[in-house]
Amino acid sequence: MLLRICLVIAILAGAGVILVGHLKVRPHIEGIIEQREKNAKDRDTEKAAKTKALAQLKTTTEKLKETETKLGETQTQLAAATKQIETEKKNSNSLKDQLAALQEKYTDSQQKLARWADIILDPVQVKEVIASEKKLIQDIQALNDEKKILAKLLKDTRAELWLIKNPTDEPEMRAGLKGRVLVVDPKWSFVLLDVGDKDGVVKNGVFMVSRNSKLVAKVRVTSLQGTDKCIANIMPGWKLGEVMEGDYVIY
Repeated sequence: MLLRICLVIAILAGAGVILVGHLKVRPHIEGIIEQREKNAKDRDTEKAAKTKALAQLKTTTEKLKETETKLGETQTQLAAATKQIETEKKNSNSLKDQLAALQEKYTDSQQKLARWADIILDPVQVKEVIASEKKLIQDIQALNDEKKILAKLLKDTRAELWLIKNPTDEPEMRAGLKGRVLVVDPKWSFVLLDVGDKDGVVKNGVFMVSRNSKLVAKVRVTSLQGTDKCIANIMPGWKLGEVMEGDYVIY
């Protein structure tokens, strides 16, 4: 009996210990469970936030790429617009110049019209006056050309007369006249000089030919070639050496 009572007491005591232990451990276990659930919830929340952040990052990256593409297109359009503006500016400047030129022509035309307004002539008479003026200019030019020919002929005739009257003398030419020998023909004893009528050379004029400050020969002008050249014969008895191209001639 006693043994049974002790066993019951022991069972009750064990149950009490278990109950007390359960009452003490249960809050701790419940706290652990609650913390675990909270951690799981926080993890899910963090995962969702991370997923959302990744999605936003992807969206932002795509928008950034799109923005860069648009920026590149905008820069290209800006460069094209800038070039177009420069072209338009050049065209505008060109048009301004053309307008200024047209304005100048217009002003000149107005001035010409104003001058014509003072002339009491009809168009036919004006044309006749212009034609007559052109003919007068041509006639004057022809007279001037003839005058030059006659002047040269008179000059040559005077030189010929002077030579006839003074066969042993030399006609006068411009003081200090100098030139050079361009061509020499030793077979026919004549030379081509680089001086002519415009320099004061006259027909039958006499030059001394020198080289290195030494007298080589004397030549007499036989004809004038244009205005800047003449032909001269080597005078017999005055050939002291061979005349060469580049020799100086001095009056």
